[in-house]
Amino acid sequence: MFLRLILPLLLALFPALPAAAQSAAIGFGQGDFDRSAPVEVTADNLEVDQASGRATLTGNVVIAQGDLRLSANLVTVDYATTNGNRTIERLNAEGDVLIVAGQDAAEGQTAVYTLGTSDILMTGDVVVTQAAGTLAGDRVAINLNSGAGTVTGRVRTTLQP
Repeated sequence: MFLRLILPLLLALFPALPAAAQSAAIGFGQGDFDRSAPVEVTADNLEVDQASGRATLTGNVVIAQGDLRLSANLVTVDYATTNGNRTIERLNAEGDVLIVAGQDAAEGQTAVYTLGTSDILMTGDVVVTQAAGTLAGDRVAINLNSGAGTVTGRVRTTLQP
């Protein structure tokens, strides 16, 4: 049951993850992902609470598909029930969060991915590293549909000439 619920989340999580740059569209990993590749989930522990609609993965959590990887100390999956069907609503990653896509990487202390709006919010000394340079701030908000992002909180960047 759990794999049937989490698999759509994992497939939705791995489309194109754009990096954030103040209201600019910057492709994170260039969106070239094999969505048919197997999704691998590893963690030290898994707890599923059917009553609350939450699954919790703890300890060395790694979710990978092809060249795309999400790792964190803790990942919770929140579900919503609509017309009797349970769907994944939100993915919450905490503790040393790292998202890697090919040569691109984003790291921070937390990440929340809301599937309905296609928004990712990373907080806690976020650093996005791409071939063109680095971008950092306290908070990075990304919309997967538009590719637009905003960095706030003492924004720092390094650009290669």
